[in-house]
Amino acid sequence: MDAAEIKEAIRQLIGEIAEDMDVEAEKITDSAHFIKDMGLDSMALLEVLATMEKKFGVSIPESEFPNLISIDKCAETVEKYLAQKG
Repeated sequence: MDAAEIKEAIRQLIGEIAEDMDVEAEKITDSAHFIKDMGLDSMALLEVLATMEKKFGVSIPESEFPNLISIDKCAETVEKYLAQKG
């Protein structure tokens, strides 16, 4: 899975969660902050993390959680842990 595919999968995941939370579609961009720009809450972010770990088969340590603030940052983190795994 390349970087573009990872980002697209995360984009779809965020889109589904954001739709459940009534986030306007135009607020969902690769660089938008999950909390400040999209208004996602901590429970939604935990769902994002758990789903990413399951989908990509990686284990992301808690020390990374503060960095998972946007689609771009999530994709970078997943790529990092896939590279370590592979």
